[in-house]
Amino acid sequence: MRDDSSREAVERYALVVIGAGIAGLNALAAATEYLPKGARVLLVDEKPEPGGMWNTAYDYVRLHQPHPMFTVGNMRWDWRKPPSYLAKRDEVQHHLGRALGPVSARVTLETAFGSRASRCAEVETDQGPRAQVTYHPIDAPERETTVQADHAIHAAGLNYALAAPLPLSSDQVLSIIPQELRATLTAHPEAPVYVFGGGKTGMDTVLATLAADPARQVTLIKGRGTTFLNRTKYLPSGIKRWTSGELVSRLFHDVAMRYDGEDDAALLDHIRRTHSTDPEGPTGRFLYGLQSEEEFAQVEAGLSASLAEYLEDVCDGDAGPEIRLRSGASHPVAPGSIFVNCGGSFFRDAEMSPPMPVLSPQGRVLSINPRRAFHFLTSVAGFFGAHLLYRDQLRGQGFYALDLEALFRTDRDAWVGASAAQAYLNQVTAVQTLPMLLLDRCGLDMDRWYPLPRRMAALLRMKATAKEDCAHCRDVLHRVAERFGIEAAPI
Repeated sequence: MRDDSSREAVERYALVVIGAGIAGLNALAAATEYLPKGARVLLVDEKPEPGGMWNTAYDYVRLHQPHPMFTVGNMRWDWRKPPSYLAKRDEVQHHLGRALGPVSARVTLETAFGSRASRCAEVETDQGPRAQVTYHPIDAPERETTVQADHAIHAAGLNYALAAPLPLSSDQVLSIIPQELRATLTAHPEAPVYVFGGGKTGMDTVLATLAADPARQVTLIKGRGTTFLNRTKYLPSGIKRWTSGELVSRLFHDVAMRYDGEDDAALLDHIRRTHSTDPEGPTGRFLYGLQSEEEFAQVEAGLSASLAEYLEDVCDGDAGPEIRLRSGASHPVAPGSIFVNCGGSFFRDAEMSPPMPVLSPQGRVLSINPRRAFHFLTSVAGFFGAHLLYRDQLRGQGFYALDLEALFRTDRDAWVGASAAQAYLNQVTAVQTLPMLLLDRCGLDMDRWYPLPRRMAALLRMKATAKEDCAHCRDVLHRVAERFGIEAAPI
């Protein structure tokens, strides 16, 4: 595309990063390692400060994993809490905000918070291909600014959005979202609570409600239910880091190798029986959530009821409000009951996000997006994508992109196996492509929970079977792509 404003004076940057969440910050930190000191860099984000979804998440949310493995690059947390501590929302947001300090020490960083990028594309100029970005203040779309850069990284991530209260017919009950939970509990101390959604948000909400009042009646409406990886087993504490557990890379290897691209139910059953906190429970959805055995026991002991059903509505009957379920069953509820919508916060738009190539034709724009995704963890995609971009090793090495959003919307069970196969394929390819010193700077690697000898043993096992494992993962991705008509292809 020819730049139609190439003759106009535009601001020039070495790099523009769109998105200051965990994906954009990891990409920014990685990219600035390759820029000359003092290079001019622009960071654009819609929120008033860095942190992405952590700026608006519910206040009782905690990390899935031990906090050292949720970071930017290799940045350490500025406290001395036990490594197993699960950081809370405000703590995570503060940590992510600190990431701009090291970046500013290396480059000249300018920020445009409260701004939305309306365009990010590769253009041809008189000086050759460039990235061109147009953005504007959210409240003033007419005040557009267009800039050019040697490179741009568009870190849209997973398009996180707040859930909305459930549209219930009854006006005798309260319908809220998790961000309103604590204030609502305080204002209605006797009201029963109904939690809609059995994923991590639902589990957090049950635990937060019980922590506020262990005697409160709490009912979980969980649909198929959610299978959680057993954090107690796979991220053990103390001496058990030497003697038990299994590295997360080996867990991904197991899941990826178990999947044949077709038998989704068998894979979910294997994950539940082998890796979960509830191996004997009914098979449910799996979205890579982590839960400890203690958390599982607290939820099970604290619930008044757990319904493997889907909520359709709450209506006013002759005897008062009643729940109506998809199965056709109905249950009376007390007036004043609180219904909390803990449904997912990703891919909430009615339409899918537009596809963007991982890398533009001349390599000027890197996109971290769910339609041509490098990894289901956008933090990992940001870290490795930026390093590979500047090392000119993103194309032609064997890395695969996958349309994770289209697959997630079409079949969430197949999404599990395909995303595991892609994640493991790209991890092995990164190990074969990048130097070990660089790989060791990835603070997001949960294998770092274990001592170095155990990590090295796992690395040797990975390399020993890399050829056949990668071939299996590629076959799986091609089979899934053919089944569902989605894209899965080498970058």
